[in-house]
Amino acid sequence: MMNVFLFLKQVFNAYLFTVLFITGFYEAVFDQRNLKKKGLDKDSRICRNIGIAYLAIDAIMYIIIKISPI
Repeated sequence: MMNVFLFLKQVFNAYLFTVLFITGFYEAVFDQRNLKKKGLDKDSRICRNIGIAYLAIDAIMYIIIKISPI
């Protein structure tokens, strides 16, 4: 378990946090609207869910990294 935390601390840095946040926000807000305008309702829901998943993963990883004592 400690190896997993060490790996996450090494991989999850400010750059990855920023990329996940920008990608998730863009997918959840802007890309979803564009797909809905084109009449692709099912694709827009999938895109919104993917964006929300990116944002949730980003928040969870940030909390785990800040709370972990290693």
